[in-house]
Amino acid sequence: MRPLIGKLDMLLLRDAPQKCCSKRIKDRMRLLKDDVQKISSYLDELSEVEDPPPMAMCWMNEARDLSYDMEDYVDSLLFVPPEDPSLFANNIKATRSLRKWFSRVKTSQTQVISAGTLSEFRRYVQEAIQRHQRYNLHSCRTLRRRFVSHGPMVLPRPYEETADIVIDGRMNEFINSLATDGDQQLKVLSVLGSACLGKTTLARVLYNRFRKQYNCRAFIRVSKKPDTKKIFCDMLSQLKRQHPLQHCREIDLIHDIKQYLQDKRYLIIIDDVWAASVWDTINHVFPKGNHGSRIITTTQIEDVALTCCCYQSEYVFEMKHLDDDHSRKLFFNRLFCSERDCPEQFKDVLNEIVETCDGLPLATVSIASVLASQPVMSIDLLTYIHRSLSSCFSASERTRQALNLSFNSLPQYLKTCLLYLSMYPEGYTILKDDLVKQWVAEGLIYTTEGQDIRKDAESYLDQLIGRRFIQPICVNYNNEVLSCAVHGMVHDLIAHKSAEENFIVAIDYSQKNVPLSQKVRRLSLLFGNAKYAKIPANITKAQVRSIGFFGLLESMPCITEFKLLRVLNLQLFRHAGDDDGPVDLTGISEMFQLRYLKIAGNVCIKLPNHVLQCLEILDIADARVACVPRDIHLPNLLHLGLPVDKNLLDWINSRMSLSVERVRKLQDLHLTRSSALSSDHLNRSMSSILSLLGGHGNLKTLVVAHGSSAKNARGASDVTLSLDLLAPPLLQRFEFLPHSHIMFSRIPLWIEKHGNLRILKIAVRELQMSCVDILRGSPALTALSLYVEKAPYDKIIFDKAGFSILKYFKLRFTSDIAWIKFEKGAMPNLWKLKIVFNAIPSFEKDGTALVSIEHMPGLKEISTKFGGEAPDLEYALRTLVSNHPTNPIINMPSNKTLGGEQPHRNLEQESDEILKEDPYGNLEQESDEILEEQEPDEYDERLERRQADKRYYKCSL
Repeated sequence: MRPLIGKLDMLLLRDAPQKCCSKRIKDRMRLLKDDVQKISSYLDELSEVEDPPPMAMCWMNEARDLSYDMEDYVDSLLFVPPEDPSLFANNIKATRSLRKWFSRVKTSQTQVISAGTLSEFRRYVQEAIQRHQRYNLHSCRTLRRRFVSHGPMVLPRPYEETADIVIDGRMNEFINSLATDGDQQLKVLSVLGSACLGKTTLARVLYNRFRKQYNCRAFIRVSKKPDTKKIFCDMLSQLKRQHPLQHCREIDLIHDIKQYLQDKRYLIIIDDVWAASVWDTINHVFPKGNHGSRIITTTQIEDVALTCCCYQSEYVFEMKHLDDDHSRKLFFNRLFCSERDCPEQFKDVLNEIVETCDGLPLATVSIASVLASQPVMSIDLLTYIHRSLSSCFSASERTRQALNLSFNSLPQYLKTCLLYLSMYPEGYTILKDDLVKQWVAEGLIYTTEGQDIRKDAESYLDQLIGRRFIQPICVNYNNEVLSCAVHGMVHDLIAHKSAEENFIVAIDYSQKNVPLSQKVRRLSLLFGNAKYAKIPANITKAQVRSIGFFGLLESMPCITEFKLLRVLNLQLFRHAGDDDGPVDLTGISEMFQLRYLKIAGNVCIKLPNHVLQCLEILDIADARVACVPRDIHLPNLLHLGLPVDKNLLDWINSRMSLSVERVRKLQDLHLTRSSALSSDHLNRSMSSILSLLGGHGNLKTLVVAHGSSAKNARGASDVTLSLDLLAPPLLQRFEFLPHSHIMFSRIPLWIEKHGNLRILKIAVRELQMSCVDILRGSPALTALSLYVEKAPYDKIIFDKAGFSILKYFKLRFTSDIAWIKFEKGAMPNLWKLKIVFNAIPSFEKDGTALVSIEHMPGLKEISTKFGGEAPDLEYALRTLVSNHPTNPIINMPSNKTLGGEQPHRNLEQESDEILKEDPYGNLEQESDEILEEQEPDEYDERLERRQADKRYYKCSL
């Protein structure tokens, strides 16, 4: 109830009510706030009871429901109210009072507070307090309380998949057999085991270890209710490193995948297969061949594993429970870093807990994480945990109990944020930026004045990762998680808890009706590929706060019926041949509390021509805008993702003087370029946008990338762009991705003196020492990625000057070879260095090393790569790169692959398909490539085929 209490304070303190509220109304507001605080304290007390009785659970749900109703009413006072007086009808308990109140009120910037409504709400709150006393819920204080740690739980540094599993002798044997297998025929292997034995984690280890030795690869997640079209879309996007058109038919996707894999050496992970029929469908896309390709599946079902391997049992690796030694290693490493650091007085009971976990990695790590989060460890606590686990008879029950203990130990604010993840389908890869923005928009983040609410939200995520509820999928060079997922058993737990507390109602396409005891506040619609799916008729839409929709456009509900939405997340796609008319979203102007709007999918949308007072996040970068409204006003917008198209250009040009003022609070701007945009329009669009943003006082991030349609197009038009850019003073991140076809003639001059710029990623026509001087003058730079078209004639030297806090540096030459030298002590805090040459080195050089790296004390990882392939390339790499012996060993990708054979590669394809991807191929994060470096060659961007008439944008600064 903390959000409600805070909003009541806002209502009491703001200036407007003081001019229109009588003392009697203000007194009633204070009395209502006092009663709300009392009921909130009762809720907090009962939330700490380990196993509250049914009567207490019922009272808690009623109290939460009442707080939602009151918060909706207070929001109608704090923000511009709706014109429809029936908004709250049949929706909250004070229906009659509110209907009477709304009938008297005219739309204005400030609503008049109704004394009768306040009295009505206070009566309901007092009745709830009386029920609490009548049910004798105070006696629950004597029940056992949950052990809750309020201390921070940070992400282990550095995070590794193997932190959650121990590679024992059998696993090592399996991994080594894959590494030394010289058989060039396509082979399917299967990892078999019951839930929570670490099958997916082992598959990730295999994928990360061997992925670079294959031409193409993909990590595909399958669930109990698989959407085969989505599976094939994901597979094609990872293999071809571009998004397939969303209206493609399934049969076309299968044909494209099979054709693309023909004559290639590929590695595919198919994780969590539940039915042999699903495998049979997926298996159709894999062509036979003799290139050493490998497919690895994971499953809990023996018959499925044998079906995948054509009943060749020698290709099935069965996961076993960890033995005692490896279980203790996993447990104590997580809790104390090593077993020898365990205090002597706790060893016996901790060993009993490890034994009770029965060699189950998820249970073992979960309990260790619970204990690691406790500020003080006691024998009583350890004994209680041991007894709780001992009461379970089966392995799955023990794991569920371990997760339940871990969940119960969370502070309430973390529980709420974790429950919100059940909005997403099982196995879904969730982008961190999206998740934390949704948490903020929903009001789930509690912060004090002056604190950065986004940083607080990110710390919540780190704590949940540290407690092993959330699995990192993509981690950058600075150990920041950029995308994540939830283990299937964790998803089951939070889905059950969400339903129990009426926090989220999740509906799939097969449900026609759902049992409801309270009103639906958050709705997740998992419709997938179902064409005629509908919301169950017994769900009242008017009080829903959040919607997550995953399905076909024609199954999307009427959004205007959801009047109180705060979060609207639409993941849309179409069937081939469906009408491509615009999706009318003009009705969202009536959603006076909407804070978050994201539309993903190649659809055309129509936005409202009105003020969106509360909207903070608008992300339509992957959509198309039918017509940009002339008078749209977004006074509180913080994050904006837009496609750069003709309509946007026309709007900017027509509202040049007003455009920045309409988004004066904007902090992050992500633009996606459409391949359909003409050269002239693109030229004028970029010139207009950049000239507008030059003096923007709050902008911190500017990213320009290609949209999904541009990813699928070749030969996109290019123009020459000339402008003088005045950088926004607070700018921290500046990225013009190379595949957006925007190239600067040189390093912009403003970079040298910009005191806030932390991340820079641009392509330049040439790099000279004068450019290095400009870069070293930027005092806050921590991540730098440069793409250079022409290699300089003179050597590029990086000395001790500047780059004092730079941690990541990537330098890529798209043609020719350059001489580069890093002198002793250069870039003292650099962690990761990547140097890439797209050209084949000439071996007739005088023997001088092309790249010379002297002692750099902070380096943790170095990688170099030369494009193309030649029989003596490995020798060339060893002779053309000089590295000081105290530096880390250079990671030089070799053309040798598993079994000692050379992969079948096409040189033109190699230079054309070097693309960044996260560890499991998620292309959602392409705009964040500079942040996502995790493996030496993992996030290289696509280089467009060089054509004779190709021109780049030049930014002459």
